[in-house]
Amino acid sequence: MKIPLRVTCKQAASLLIAREDREIALSEKVALRLHIYACKACPNFEQQILIMRKSLKLWRNYSVEGKDAD
Repeated sequence: MKIPLRVTCKQAASLLIAREDREIALSEKVALRLHIYACKACPNFEQQILIMRKSLKLWRNYSVEGKDAD
């Protein structure tokens, strides 16, 4: 998919989510970074995604003392 250098918030959100599942193309990375620098809302969404990723990683590695995590 060809991504223009100027993307909408909806396209940026789609790229942020896609980035969790796959390596995005260089053109997508550039377009996303440009949008993140110019937008007020999307950096917050990016931080929310990063917090969720970190939390899920911690949850997957969590075990109750004396019990193995299943």
